[in-house]
Amino acid sequence: MDNEFDVILIGAGHNGLVAANYLALAGLKVAVLEARYIVGGACVSEELIKGAKFSSCAFVQGTFRPEIVEELALAQFGLEMTAPEVQGFAIFPDGSHLFLWKDVDRTLRELERMSPADAKGFLEFGIRLRRFGQLMRPFIFCAAPPRRSDVMRAFEEAGESALYNEFILGSTRSLLERYFTSDHIKGFLTLYGLVSIWAGPDTPEGAYLYGYHATGEFEQTTGRWAFVKGGMGGITQALARAAESRGVHIRVNAPVGEIILEAGRVAGVRLASGEVLRAATVVSNAHPKLTFLKLLRGSEVKSGFREAIERIDTKGAMARVHLLVDELPHYVGFDSAAEGWQHRGHAVLGCSIENFQKAYVAQLAGVFPDELAVELIIQSVSDPTLAPPGQHTITLGVQHTPFELAEGDWDSRKEEWGDLVCETVFRYAPNLRGHVLGRHIITPLDLQRDYNLLGGNIFHVPMTLEYAFDARPAAASGGYRTPIDGLYLCGAGTHPGGAVTGAPGRNAAQAVLEDRMGGGAAGGEPSPTAAKGLVDQLMESEIGAKLGYGVARHPLLRPLARFLAKNPRR
Repeated sequence: MDNEFDVILIGAGHNGLVAANYLALAGLKVAVLEARYIVGGACVSEELIKGAKFSSCAFVQGTFRPEIVEELALAQFGLEMTAPEVQGFAIFPDGSHLFLWKDVDRTLRELERMSPADAKGFLEFGIRLRRFGQLMRPFIFCAAPPRRSDVMRAFEEAGESALYNEFILGSTRSLLERYFTSDHIKGFLTLYGLVSIWAGPDTPEGAYLYGYHATGEFEQTTGRWAFVKGGMGGITQALARAAESRGVHIRVNAPVGEIILEAGRVAGVRLASGEVLRAATVVSNAHPKLTFLKLLRGSEVKSGFREAIERIDTKGAMARVHLLVDELPHYVGFDSAAEGWQHRGHAVLGCSIENFQKAYVAQLAGVFPDELAVELIIQSVSDPTLAPPGQHTITLGVQHTPFELAEGDWDSRKEEWGDLVCETVFRYAPNLRGHVLGRHIITPLDLQRDYNLLGGNIFHVPMTLEYAFDARPAAASGGYRTPIDGLYLCGAGTHPGGAVTGAPGRNAAQAVLEDRMGGGAAGGEPSPTAAKGLVDQLMESEIGAKLGYGVARHPLLRPLARFLAKNPRR
């Protein structure tokens, strides 16, 4: 492998690979270094149990930006996504159940069965949720905006101040109680405001996480998500294939030990093995704390900025249990054990606002709750390639899982916790007891140790208002550029945040390109070859033909257009 590059990316998670693709399309020589044996970060498919493949961490796709899919032509590199007919399925502690369908009319009929008033509330809620997403969407592909000026003003100018208060300032419970009366329906929908967050149903500003997910646009339908063929790793494998086709050097089993500085600016990286790779630009997809407190020596980070990074809160863990079974769940309340709609959606077992609140209280105390709400998907029903014939993969998720335990530690209590989760599942699907062929547990400690998710927080930095917009990753330190000349961030700890969106990677690539063209903090101009490569590779490619609306209007090409206007001879 050559050791001289224009840009080095640390971490081959989805954001790092997105950034690498755009930088390579700009004609830059790019390397991506991944510490693990496989690309993908937390968006990865792995053989966790022999013969079966699972989405280890992220398990469904509802927020990955369609602009990125099209601009990088990811379908040509094997990305396939399909929304199941059943989007949500819940079994409640009293044994009743509820479906949410891809078809809105069908969902409304289902809700009418449980609560006629809430069918109307669901429709109103969906309209308001989509309106919130529409107002937030312009802030996805941009530098981190100031919340109090830019974001609030956008809502005020649209006459939607109440919407801002609902979905940003309110609690999850207060948000849902505006639209629903049924405790079951409110309990089911509460989950989506409590994903990997150190908060309960009544925590102020908790609704922000709910609103954040409204920016997803899979098939342009409120709340719709998709399975990725082959698991979530299908996204990052397609990104990796696309990047390599554009000349990106991807290297796994290559942990970075240090970011090298010379005369105060980036000069490259030193791998843990001691090998040195050189580049004037380094983009880190790693957690901000790892980037500044581990990969850089302390004396190289100014005290004020270092203190802001040190103060970043990483609380808000969740955990997973992956099962391989030889029989599908026969849920209580269903006559047949045969494959049905109840096996095809995102299921939640035992959901109620009370259970979520008890779990939050237990999380605060560092103990396991008596009652769990467990997420469950069986992707192998839709994608048989994931498991051997006659077998199925089940992925379970539990929110409000403490990172630090009051007694013992995760290594000593891992199996105990796995038993507790499985017992919850057996309560709703008794037939599975005795039909589990294999089990793989991923605790919050495993998320930190194996996937570099500090504190077990899948978003790197909490998805709370305290760390939103220009305060992400830290107050007065938001954005992709850093105080170190030539060093950028592109991970989930940057704006707009976590979940598998790809937006931080795309935005970081834009910041790098702007700076190479003399418009940003890092300075410098691109060579004529790089400038021409950006036009040739993007606008003369099939992607460019699809875009077809000129260099000046493409978000990643605007800085190039400005540069060429100032330097016509180039």
